[in-house]
Amino acid sequence: MTISITRAQQDQWQQTGYLKLPGFLTPDETRNLQEWVEEISEWPASDDQWMHHFEQTPAGIRLARTEYLLDFHTGIRSLLTTGKIPEYAGSLIGEPAVLYKEKINYKYPGGGGYAPHQDAPAYEFIHNHITCSIAIDAATPENGCLFFAPDLHRQGLLHLDEHGCIEPEFALTLNWEPVPMQPGDALFFSSYAPHKSPPNKTEQPRRTLYLTYNALAEGDRREAYYADKRRSLAEIGQTSAEKLQISKIGHFNGKPVERS
Repeated sequence: MTISITRAQQDQWQQTGYLKLPGFLTPDETRNLQEWVEEISEWPASDDQWMHHFEQTPAGIRLARTEYLLDFHTGIRSLLTTGKIPEYAGSLIGEPAVLYKEKINYKYPGGGGYAPHQDAPAYEFIHNHITCSIAIDAATPENGCLFFAPDLHRQGLLHLDEHGCIEPEFALTLNWEPVPMQPGDALFFSSYAPHKSPPNKTEQPRRTLYLTYNALAEGDRREAYYADKRRSLAEIGQTSAEKLQISKIGHFNGKPVERS
């Protein structure tokens, strides 16, 4: 498959650091993805296969995220590693791309939001990377869609706090723009693009698939990334229970699960 990025899309990408593509998946592809996510959400917790992360919501314990999926779901593996998603990622990076990490963020009713941050500080093994989000449900400002501060992705890392997030005082000075999405829409964004998302204040989930790709020239680092992340989260879990940590940066504002 040969992917062609239009001049207008390139200009928007260069200017804002993100590019929304409505109807990126076909209706059949969208339905398949929704069915796959339902299947994955029913997988039992595992210590050495996929990675489920849970949060405490007003309705009880719910999934916050599932990641490391490729070896356990043929459909997801094909969608993420062949065809138009990696092709578009490569076109925007400027060279062939390979998958670095994959995750589903569920954000069920009452699910936590994400503080203003850039993704790059969490990706220690690569330098040239891009993320694609695919909407599984409609994403709105009310249920926690992404908000971006455009035009800052070329400035490198911004003012970071001790959690690896953008300092709250600096974040308040930025112009945040919501990017609502419909199921099957895609949103590509630079790992240096500042973004955030509020909690879900509705009765509907806001499930989204997030895929990060790096330039193939930097190598296939996915297994190294996940091995390092598992070690890091195990260490954090042994030393702190103050914050629900699902990444190597402390951007998630979900509540830790209450243990009896």
